Amino acid sequence: MAFFDLDETLTSRDTDLLWALWRSRRSLKGLPDLFRLRRINRLYYNHTLTEDEYGAYQLSRARSMTPLKYAKMAADFALWVSRRHIYAPMKEIIHENQQKGIKNVLITAQDGVIGSAFQRLLGLDTCLASDYIIEEKRFKEMRKPLCFKEGKVYWAARYLKENSLSWDQCAFYTDSLNDLPLMESCACPVAVHPGPELEALCRQRSWAILKPGLSE
Repeated sequence: MAFFDLDETLTSRDTDLLWALWRSRRSLKGLPDLFRLRRINRLYYNHTLTEDEYGAYQLSRARSMTPLKYAKMAADFALWVSRRHIYAPMKEIIHENQQKGIKNVLITAQDGVIGSAFQRLLGLDTCLASDYIIEEKRFKEMRKPLCFKEGKVYWAARYLKENSLSWDQCAFYTDSLNDLPLMESCACPVAVHPGPELEALCRQRSWAILKPGLSE
């Protein structure tokens, strides 16, 4: 089976940023997302973002909407992104896996509403993502652990157990050093457009590196 990160692995840009840009162009309600995201991105790319900080950002973004409205917006957003920011070679890998009977699983720190929209759009088997606890048709809090850093290993391990699979059957495609715990768990880690630090580590450990283009 193959796990796929979302941001800057399947997509060419961070989906939190794309969401904030997409929403702010349609409504003034999107502007707070842009302001909050500046700090979140700074922490993320410095590898200092915590689970609680990222979860608070996601919850603040979703709370103003009902789950039904958010899901509809997420589907429209994923379609918009797919026309501009999905790596064509990554779609080909997904298609080739499908032809070979290999399961494709999206595993992302992005929330489950947006993550599931991309999973359906790209035809992946399932989505493991940071998710919400919903009460009375409102987003109340984040389910812990988030699908973030070591949390990805937790949710991936649960999925493998439920599907009678093992780590030595897994590939994992990601761009991020934050995903190192899951890369180290999977038999076949693949770095997609890695930053300098992750690329050096991949070369040291003889891990595969891919640098796909949007229109290859």
